[in-house]
Amino acid sequence: LLHVRRPVKTKNRKTKLPTARPVVLPASAAAVLFALLLSSPPPFSSLRDGRPSSALVSSFSIPEGRSLRRRASSSSVLLGMSSPPASAAASAAGPSPSGSPSFEDVYSQLSRDGKVPPEHSAATAAAAAAIGIPLLAGVVLPLTVAYQTYAAVRRVLGTPAPTEEEGERRAEPLVVRGIVPMSARRYDVVLLGATGVTGRLAAKYLASTYGTDGKKIRWAVAGRSRSKLEKVLEDAGAAEGGKVDVIVADVNDRSSLHALVKDTRAVASTAGPFAKYGSNVVEFCAKYGTNYADITGEVDWSRSMIHRFSADAERTGSKIVSFCGHDSVPWDLTVHKLAQYLRRECGDDELVECTCVNEIQGAVSGGTIETAFLAMSEEKATYDKDPWMRRAGGAASDRRTKMRNAALLSPLSSASDRFAGQWEGPFVMAAVNGDVVRRSNAIASPEGSGRASSVAYREGVANVDLKTAFVNFFGLVFGVVAAFNPLTGALLRKVLPKPGEGPSEEQMDAGYLRVSGYGVGSKGNKVESVFYFPNDPGYRDTGECDLCIPFYDFFSILPSSSILPLVFSDVSRHHRGSSHHFFFWK
Repeated sequence: LLHVRRPVKTKNRKTKLPTARPVVLPASAAAVLFALLLSSPPPFSSLRDGRPSSALVSSFSIPEGRSLRRRASSSSVLLGMSSPPASAAASAAGPSPSGSPSFEDVYSQLSRDGKVPPEHSAATAAAAAAIGIPLLAGVVLPLTVAYQTYAAVRRVLGTPAPTEEEGERRAEPLVVRGIVPMSARRYDVVLLGATGVTGRLAAKYLASTYGTDGKKIRWAVAGRSRSKLEKVLEDAGAAEGGKVDVIVADVNDRSSLHALVKDTRAVASTAGPFAKYGSNVVEFCAKYGTNYADITGEVDWSRSMIHRFSADAERTGSKIVSFCGHDSVPWDLTVHKLAQYLRRECGDDELVECTCVNEIQGAVSGGTIETAFLAMSEEKATYDKDPWMRRAGGAASDRRTKMRNAALLSPLSSASDRFAGQWEGPFVMAAVNGDVVRRSNAIASPEGSGRASSVAYREGVANVDLKTAFVNFFGLVFGVVAAFNPLTGALLRKVLPKPGEGPSEEQMDAGYLRVSGYGVGSKGNKVESVFYFPNDPGYRDTGECDLCIPFYDFFSILPSSSILPLVFSDVSRHHRGSSHHFFFWK
């Protein structure tokens, strides 16, 4: 759920959060993006049954008389504003029948859904301290320091890391075999990587939401193995009587990619690690004028794509959109809505600080683990100018973001009274989310974005108590240190999920994500938000988010430009002819 409260103009920085009034959501790509996550429209009081699959809201108000509605789905997300309940008893009883949830409704909804924050016992904390710390300090850390020192010496004495220009020259030249007009292309979207964990979920979502007869959308699946793809369609209920085609393509066989990209309006890719399997697809899409969306969390790879193919995308009008799933929609959207609401309610105020506090329960897939290991082993390319700061046309942005992510453990009561007694620790994806926020700020329009030219961003994860915070923090440190040397890294790979393996349906049902956002304006105004996903956001919601981009002509409202890691654009401004006001296009 997303719920934003009205800020209050105060002379000091003490947070003061009064009753929020109802506000109509603006027409933006954020609304389009999350419209597909909403279900058909039962009353909000259906939340009382505690079922996370219950629909909360299903329509947005769009200018020019347009309205977006979405059919039934396993996920539900709420965007809205409301007043708090009159009493604690009203909050405990559930959301009001009027359909206007309060902050208390949103936070208490987790309990009604049976979402319990992870908590570790004192015995687990004692074992981590008595056994884990000596193991880390006496064995794992020395091995990692020794290996990384050896690797650094080899880099200094050996061949230097390749520049992006050198890597591009080694690639086989691409000869475009005719660009088909968008209106004449056979498919609306091709799902690439449908045999993976997230790809299978995305295929089921496509089949159940849009059907297989081609009447709503025309879609196909693509990958290396025809038999595996046919099995995916069978499991998704799209094998019999459907019109879903199978496209056999190997992303490392460039000759097979012409057929993949030239006859579709968009490619939605779940085939990671993207540094290993994504570069050729991005190049072909950029040069064929085909739109592209993926669920990567690989900042260095995306930086490389911006550097190499922005000019091609600008020339052909292709929109290349990355970070379209759990990495990093909830956090970039949180910052966007805080800044937007602060500007709307407080006039000339601008967001200068943003803190995101996460509460999360989820599992990890083998593909995610493989991506992490690949990122740790790759040498970083060097650039004369950081592509991450590139604006359309190649100019460098002067807008900056200061990263202040949690690195150690600290009490959380300073963020909000809601977290009294809880402890903040580092979040494993905070650096990636922060980089996406940094990219959004770098290319944000100075007029109307609601962000100052310099924004401080902080992110951390909430822990119910100190012992839980210690166990989680120690586990993160131990895992990262162990992964950075080949001996303990190989042991980790043996016990962790393999590529193609992922969480079960039961684990995804039990998963959830809550992102609490706290923004501060340059004039001292405060704004608060809360964003709640009632299912595992890393896989079930990610598979659906990646497919939001190609639908409802979303690509058509973006400016013809370069590589776009994540897009939340002001659609209404574009329709009035002011395309330079797009807030977060990249």
